[in-house]
Amino acid sequence: LIAALSLVTDLAMGFDFEHGLRSTLVAARLAERLGVDRETAAQTYHACLLQQVGATADLHVRAEILGDMRAAIKNHLMPVWYGEPRKMLVALARAVAPDAPPWVRAVEITRKVPRAVRVMPQVDLACREVCPMYVESFRLPAAVGALFEYIDERWDGKGALGAKGEEIPLAMRIVHVARDIDVQRVLGGAELAARVVGERAGKAFDPGIAARFVDEAKEMLAVDDEASVWDQTLASEANPRSTLEGAAIDRALSAMGDFADLVSPYLAGHSAGVAELASAAAQRYGLDPAGVTAVRRAAFVHDVGRVAVPIPIWHKEGPLTAGEWERVRLH
Repeated sequence: LIAALSLVTDLAMGFDFEHGLRSTLVAARLAERLGVDRETAAQTYHACLLQQVGATADLHVRAEILGDMRAAIKNHLMPVWYGEPRKMLVALARAVAPDAPPWVRAVEITRKVPRAVRVMPQVDLACREVCPMYVESFRLPAAVGALFEYIDERWDGKGALGAKGEEIPLAMRIVHVARDIDVQRVLGGAELAARVVGERAGKAFDPGIAARFVDEAKEMLAVDDEASVWDQTLASEANPRSTLEGAAIDRALSAMGDFADLVSPYLAGHSAGVAELASAAAQRYGLDPAGVTAVRRAAFVHDVGRVAVPIPIWHKEGPLTAGEWERVRLH
């Protein structure tokens, strides 16, 4: 279920599909080569899968600034995510109304970039606060939830809270490197990933972790083409593996429904409400307990596909175009 939520996060944020899985596979390999203890390896694995799970807490705010948020993130922001902070600001400006006439872009940049600088710290705070809630819903150790306090930190101390060096937990330092590795690999293969990670060593990244990857980049990025990334990532989870049973499955699926509902303030509590109504209807219809459980669980996640549709479409005032309706149909 955690890996499934990672895939849904990719859809919500505009990441390449399976970005979270691939990053986690790399993170597990990094942890193994670094010789970390079993607890740190498990924390690294789960933190990497869930790193962006708090993102839907503010999607509507990001969409107000960036419009087509997915394109903005994929084409402009992700390549410089762990670069110098000033480059992130330049990328943000480039992401605003990229297809508009120059004079329109100038107006929009003047209006939206200062707002982004002003509100994004609060947005990032919301993400950090939401992540531990999902960790609790999936019955993971509290230590995993505590890692998300450092999700926006950098080795050089230029992150959101100013934590630096080994003040940042080792598991999260590995996650930071692994996430950027996959972004750069998609852009230019193992060579680009090694070069960029090497350049960011001692800045965004722990230099020891970065150096270990640079030395073994091709080996760490090797993927078995005959096996799915899903299977390889699940197989890389450190023992003992996390499992859910009974009511714990319902809590996890309910959390996934909440994840989808957070794309819009209009949808708060929607999936939980549908699950309550659907399970009551299943009981009145005479389904056996297993059938009622299946209906309730399906209802929790019935709207997860909503996150794949750009937020401006859901919030549009007036009729949708044919292309927008097609995007909605994909939900």
